[in-house]
Formats: sequence, C-alpha cells, structure tokens
Amino acid sequence: MLLAVGTGTAWLVSQSGEPTTSPPPQTQPPVKTSERPVSQWQMPMIGAGGSDFTSGMSFATWLTDTAIIRVQKDGVLAYDLSTGKRTWGTPSPGEQLCGATPDAPGGVAAIAYGESGLCDHLAGIDTATGKITWQKPIHAEQATTSNTMLAPMIVSTDGLAITLIDGKVSAYSLTNGTVRWHATAPKDCSLRDTNAGPGRVVMLAHCLYPQPSDLVLVVDPETGKITRKHPSRPVHSGIVASVDPIVTQIDDAKGTHFTRYDDSGKTGEVTVDEEVDLLPLNQVVAVQGMRLHYRLAIHGDRLYLASDAENVPNSMRMRNTALAYDFKTGRRVWESSGTRASRLAYIRADNSGLLALEVGDHRDLSPRLIYIDAKTGNTKGLGGLPREFGSEAERAKVYEQNGAIVIVPWSSITASNAINYYKLPYGPPAPREPHHLHIAPEPPTPHHTSSTGSPAAHLLASRTSFRRDVETVTSTNERSATVHISGPVR
Repeated sequence: MLLAVGTGTAWLVSQSGEPTTSPPPQTQPPVKTSERPVSQWQMPMIGAGGSDFTSGMSFATWLTDTAIIRVQKDGVLAYDLSTGKRTWGTPSPGEQLCGATPDAPGGVAAIAYGESGLCDHLAGIDTATGKITWQKPIHAEQATTSNTMLAPMIVSTDGLAITLIDGKVSAYSLTNGTVRWHATAPKDCSLRDTNAGPGRVVMLAHCLYPQPSDLVLVVDPETGKITRKHPSRPVHSGIVASVDPIVTQIDDAKGTHFTRYDDSGKTGEVTVDEEVDLLPLNQVVAVQGMRLHYRLAIHGDRLYLASDAENVPNSMRMRNTALAYDFKTGRRVWESSGTRASRLAYIRADNSGLLALEVGDHRDLSPRLIYIDAKTGNTKGLGGLPREFGSEAERAKVYEQNGAIVIVPWSSITASNAINYYKLPYGPPAPREPHHLHIAPEPPTPHHTSSTGSPAAHLLASRTSFRRDVETVTSTNERSATVHISGPVR
C-alpha cells in the first residue's frame, strides 16, 4: 500500500505567529492517512518544482523510535513512522525558522527563528508533543545581502544547545534555556567553526602572530573550559568534520586535508587533491552561516569519501564510487566495486564497512540498499526500494532503522518529497558476529508501489552503537535560490 499524504503543511500562520484553523489558500486539504502500519509512504515537499528552494528546505531532522521529525522554514512537523500520519505540527514562533540543533537528545531540542532577515531568537521544543518549552533572544548578525538570512551555527550535546555567533560560543540548557557558559578564542585568535558530541565540544581557531599556529580546542561541555589545545594547519577555510574521533577538514592550495586527533594530538592525516566530491549538500545561496553537511563518513582510522560524479551514457543520471582512506598511512585503501550506475548516499559506517544507498533514478533505476566491505571495497546488495523513491536521496539525510529506510531531502533542488519511508519486507535478523552484517541472497528489486510485491533482502545482523547519520550530496542542478523573507508560509 502506498500512502499519499497531503500537498502542503496543514496550518496557516497568522501575523501574530499563532496557528489558525483555516486551510491555506489554493491548497488542497491533506489526504486522510491510515491508522494501520504501512510498508511505505511519502510526504510531498512544499515548493517542489519551483525555483525557491528555501520554501521547503530542512534545517534538521530528528529520528526517534516511532517518529521522524522535520524542521523546515515554516515550522516543525512530526510523522508516525509506521503509518505516515502526522502526530503534531508546530508553526514557527516568529516569521520563519532559521536553524535547529542537529539532534534531539533526551527528547528535547532547540530551534532558531526570527524576522526581517534577523535570526535572533532561540526556543526549546519537546519532540514528543511539539510544545515550545522556552524562548530566548540571542545575538544575531544582519546579512549584508538583501533577501538573505544569516543563520546561527547550532550544535548540541550533553543537554545543551551550543551556538557560534560572531566569534562567540554560547551554551544553553535544552531544558529551560538557561545560559550555562560562554567561550571565546584565546588572545589573537578567532573561532571559525565548532562541533559537539558526548563529553566534548571542539572548536577550530585561526590565530595571528605571536600565536605559533592555528588551534584545535577541546572544551568541557559541563564547564565551558578549554581542556586541550592542539596545533592545526592554517585555517583559511575549514570545519570540524567529526568529534569522535576528532577530525578537521581544512582546504588550502595543496588540497583538502583531513587531520585526525586523539588526546595526545595529531595521529594521522589524509590529503585529497584528486577529483573527490566535497560539495555541501544542504547549501542554498540565500541562507548563510548554518552548519554544512558533506558526503563523508568517519569511523576509527577509516575515512570514506566519494568520487566526483560522472554522466551515465544514455541516461539522465550520474554515478560515483566510494573511496576509502586510512588515517594511519594517509593513503587510499580502495575504490568500491560492484555498485550500479548510480550516485551513492552514505548512511553510516562501523568496523565492518559502510552502509549506503544507491540513489537510483525515478525514471529508470530503483534505489538499492548496499553494504561496502571495509577491507575489500566489495559491494553486496541488501534490498531494493520502489523506483518512485529514485533520485530522492541525491541531496538528503538517509537513515536505516530496524529494517526501514527513511530519506529526508534537504531541499527541493533534486527531490519532490519532504520525507520518504520504506520498510524492507524482512527486518534485521538476529546477530551472528559482533560488528558484522549477515547478508542474505538478494531477491528482485520492487518496481511498483504495492507492499505485497517481491521481498527485498534483510539487513544488519548487528546494529553497532555507532549511530552517526551521514549525508549525501550531489553536484548537478546547482541553481541559485533566493529566500523571500515574508510572513506566513504554509
């Protein structure tokens, strides 16, 4: 059964920011959803097919055991995974949303909002109910370009929402919005990026003389105090790509450098100067300042990147391959083999390898869930998705949970749906060996919307504790977008 759901957000926001009960003008009412579990459903995206890619763009996605929650320009929407039914919707407290914490630890998260081009408020939200729990004004920078929003960089860890605004890092309690601490760079330095994970906040600082080098700073999220400093390459352009392990991504004239650190300092580095896809997947011209996401995966001493996409002859799609690098040697270990003529979307990595999705093409190639072996780069198919899911993961965050695939595109540049859900006919089997997948023979890929069609392969005998969700990026159809910061949106 394919569950069709709505054509727009089922609220109208008044000038006061409060929801009303009238349906949006010229918008069809949502299709009634099923109360029973279904094997697949898709939620159409606002603005799909148009030229304003910000209207339905996502700032964050939060996955729980039972729901998928999408933070978009006009508000926050939660959908039941098993039925596709909307469980709650919270419109933006202001003119529009402009940021959010990437995660929702403990069922609480934070969203940023503002108006007239200023993203100057932070609010807490309960992910079980959608209730706004607190609101707080924050410092905001005014964009220098008209019709552009300068969004705050927001990360989260240890019950905190952490912002980087105008060179200053601030930590807010996710429970009540209380300011826990502020942090700035050492003298003669300025902060360029920050990221966070359990037990640590990592900052990247650019420094001037007499400082001997740029710095990687590790901060205790409980106190806001710097606990470690490591020398860094010059930070002309760079980010903290990973927190566990700590990995920085810095660009210069010689290439892109991925540097790994532990408690003692630098432990390895990979420099990429070949044709590798390092374009951000969630960037739109008219929203600046937010954390950008790239197609990469990091686990232990292994770095996974992707080759630049190439045209597939006699088709409208492009293809790439996975590339694995070793931080200890700095060398490329392998280029994946056995993938089909499609782009790849990375889901997560563990000791055994890389879980990914062949994006496919809604015109002629069904997506396929695959597993790429860490040692050899050989690819095994785990199960197919219906062809109508093709192309949706080109610029998306992709999850696998309990045998279900959830695709949440960042914008409408290459996608038509805000959320895509598909439950593989067979869930994950019992574990056999720690950190290894059991791969069953792959049956035919489904090419229709019926949940009673050919079964797909089951996957993931062992679900490791590593649950970092890694994103996908594409380089085609990169078109400029203009955000029209206006009043209510659907």
